Amino acid sequence: GLQTTINRLHPYYTYECRVAAHTTREGVLSRPINITTDQDAPSAAPENIRGHASGSTSIYLYWSPPPLQHRNGIISGYYIYVTEVITGTETEHTSTGLQTTINRLHPYYTYECRVAAYTTREGVLSQPINITT
Repeated sequence: GLQTTINRLHPYYTYECRVAAHTTREGVLSRPINITTDQDAPSAAPENIRGHASGSTSIYLYWSPPPLQHRNGIISGYYIYVTEVITGTETEHTSTGLQTTINRLHPYYTYECRVAAYTTREGVLSQPINITT
C-alpha cells in the first residue's frame, strides 16, 4: 500500500521520516518531513512533595515536576488532591505552577495531600504526605 503505521513510538517526540520506492534496487529517498507524536499522560509523579501549615485553616504545598523523560508532553498544570484523614472527604485543586496554598480547611485536622501533573491527560499521583493545620 501507499501508507503504513509505525507503532511503539515515544509520546511527544519528533521523528524525521523519509520514504523510498524499492523494486530490484532501492530508490531515491524523499525529502525528510518531521512528524511529532501526540502528547500523553506523564508516566511519573511530581517529585519532592513538601508542605506545611500556613495558618490554622490553610496549608502550603510545593513540589518538583516529573523527570523530563517522563513528562510525555508539555506540563499544563497539576491536580492536587487533599483528603481529610478523619472523614475521608477529598477535594481537588489545580495549580499551573509548582506550589499552591489550600485555604478554608478545618483547624487541627490532618490532611493527606497528593499531586499529579497533567499534559492533555492526568498522570501518576505522587506518594501522599500528611500535613496538620
